[in-house]
Amino acid sequence: MSNTIGFSNFRKFINFPEQELGNITILVGGNNAGKSTLVKAMLLMRDFLKSRIERNSDTGINDIFTFRPQFSFDTEHVNIGDFYRAFCRQSPKKEEAISFTIKIDKYRFVVDVRGERKTGVMPEVSMISVSDENGDVDFTFDFTRYRMLAKFDSSNKPNNGKNINEAKLLNLRKKSLSQKLKELHKVLSESEDLEKISSLKVEIGRMQLELNQILSELMKTEKTAKDDHFHIKVYGEKSINLYFYNGLEVGRLMIPELIRGFARFAADGIKGDKRSKVYREEKSGRTFLGGKAMKIAEIADEMETALNKQVIEYIYAHSVYQDSVYANCANSSDYTKRTIHEFYTSRISKGDEGFTLIEKWLKEFKIGDSFKVVSYKGDNYSLVIYDKDNPEITNVRQKGYPGGIDLADKGMGSIQVVILLLRIATLIRKYKGQQLTVLLEEPEQNLHPVLQSKLADFIFEVNNNFGLRFVIETHSEYLVRHSQVIAASQMYEEGISLSEVNESIKVLYISQERGVVDMLFSNNAKFQDSFDEGFFDQAARESLTISRLERVYKNK
Repeated sequence: MSNTIGFSNFRKFINFPEQELGNITILVGGNNAGKSTLVKAMLLMRDFLKSRIERNSDTGINDIFTFRPQFSFDTEHVNIGDFYRAFCRQSPKKEEAISFTIKIDKYRFVVDVRGERKTGVMPEVSMISVSDENGDVDFTFDFTRYRMLAKFDSSNKPNNGKNINEAKLLNLRKKSLSQKLKELHKVLSESEDLEKISSLKVEIGRMQLELNQILSELMKTEKTAKDDHFHIKVYGEKSINLYFYNGLEVGRLMIPELIRGFARFAADGIKGDKRSKVYREEKSGRTFLGGKAMKIAEIADEMETALNKQVIEYIYAHSVYQDSVYANCANSSDYTKRTIHEFYTSRISKGDEGFTLIEKWLKEFKIGDSFKVVSYKGDNYSLVIYDKDNPEITNVRQKGYPGGIDLADKGMGSIQVVILLLRIATLIRKYKGQQLTVLLEEPEQNLHPVLQSKLADFIFEVNNNFGLRFVIETHSEYLVRHSQVIAASQMYEEGISLSEVNESIKVLYISQERGVVDMLFSNNAKFQDSFDEGFFDQAARESLTISRLERVYKNK
């Protein structure tokens, strides 16, 4: 499953550091802060990693088959176009490449895409690098120099990934505390209020103590990591030319097939003068890779399985409308129509887990007790909601009359929720047994604040019971704050550790001033960091403004 994402020189960001994703990741930030940039990066890498070998030959001397992967900035839900529009305008002139990093299961993929920074230029993939999380195998494909490198490390002591993760979390907290201390010292230096100065000093002292403890823990963690590193030695590596790729199988996943090329290279015969240095070097390389052929094939097969299991679906913000009959749904561009059609053709019926999920949450959102999608001639449908006031009718003279109330007669928020429920249930059925990540854009549209909070409960249940991971792009403070309630419930009621909660639920705040901030929960489920002024404190600011105006008015 996808559990990290990072990129550089892409859209809003010169550098978006590789970021851990949780089972549920909530993206918050102001308008144009760059939330959708992360979503676009995930969608682009999804399509690139799922790309398959197509014959791309230069029929030159000896009909040599050459291969160069294609990267497109135009894909489903992403319409960037050329390299110029994709490239970050603020990046230094010397920068020429957009780089994407994503981790799928235990494999980390880095892809560099190059082009001229002018309109109309299509991108070219200059480099693909693949490594596993243990760091013992690395494959690099350099399409600029047309070379490929296989590197194998051996270790008599496994690398302690726990130390790396602990160090990362500690460094994040250290950075946050250092920034807060800097801000507090600035406020302290400017304040003339003795009471405020006293409280600031207490707060600074507390934070400094915590920072000292973190620095001490970092020293221990880094020492352990160094101790682990000393046990790692380079066992061997081999760089070879990419031109031998006349064995690529058209239709197979691109990157695993590139890796299999190392084993094919080892199996090929050697031509030329046996006394020459070139012959001896090539024989040495083939012998080395021949000894690794089984491991290479195993890695390629495991990677192909991981990539095939990985699914990313995007539920984008969409409008809904009220219509008693949704007509011509199969090939419609309208999201509501398409969702109803796909749910109906999925044959999810009463008693199925997806149907039961929908019924439960229709009640939770106070929309109804049950529902039915009614099919008419062709691909035309209506969706009927049942409740105690509008029960299902099955025995009437008017053939096929279902009773209930049309979804179209419900409010816009209810329609929005029903379409989301249908879509999630359809995805659960469609991708059962696969690792599905749902990118969810502004699901709070048209919803009352209480229901926005309840949306977080629905997402948590789907993740917990069905394994779907979520990346949610939102402006809803209610949804964000309710994630703290869920975190508190996990810690207090279920006994789940703070570190596990912080790995499972992530709130990433994209700040215009500070970049990407992992908010991280504290032991009391409050966030360890704070949002920028004027972000989620606007309601309190408005209340203070009213109080100030009231005081001014009364004093007149």
